[in-house]
Amino acid sequence: MLMVLAAGVLGGCATKPPEVATYYDPYTHSRTDLTAENVLEQQGPGPVREVVWLNASRVFLDARNFQYYLEVEYMARSETGYLDIPPGETLVVLADGQEIKFTGSGSLNARKEKKDEVRERAIYAASGAQLRSIAGAQSVKVSILGRNGIVQRDFNAANFDRFRQFVQRFVTSG
Repeated sequence: MLMVLAAGVLGGCATKPPEVATYYDPYTHSRTDLTAENVLEQQGPGPVREVVWLNASRVFLDARNFQYYLEVEYMARSETGYLDIPPGETLVVLADGQEIKFTGSGSLNARKEKKDEVRERAIYAASGAQLRSIAGAQSVKVSILGRNGIVQRDFNAANFDRFRQFVQRFVTSG
């Protein structure tokens, strides 16, 4: 099942989702701007061990105030298991060699297991300056630190494209 999901994500779909989008909650009418399906592809040959996404978002707290976030989503086969992302500095981004560390509350309350796969999600507060550093870099390396290992990925052209679009549209100066 994971291979089918990974192939669909990595291979693309007939209808491609927008790379950055705005959503309104139908009940609260609160606004969220985000990158969509920003999969960080596995480097090198071999079977896909896990699929990882790194999405950016801007969540409105009220009509004028918002917070930026980075969201890591991890998916693997059940036998591979969870990465088990603990609270703390567990997301590290190297943007042109400059280390940017992000602190989050971990994935304990955001885990799902169904059939042959596990998924977990961790959210990290970010600043506009940090997002601009990532979008403006020529090289970005991402490390996600879990109790069961470390997952590392490099940005490809599509990842840069999504982050740059997001920053151009939604990250304010200052």
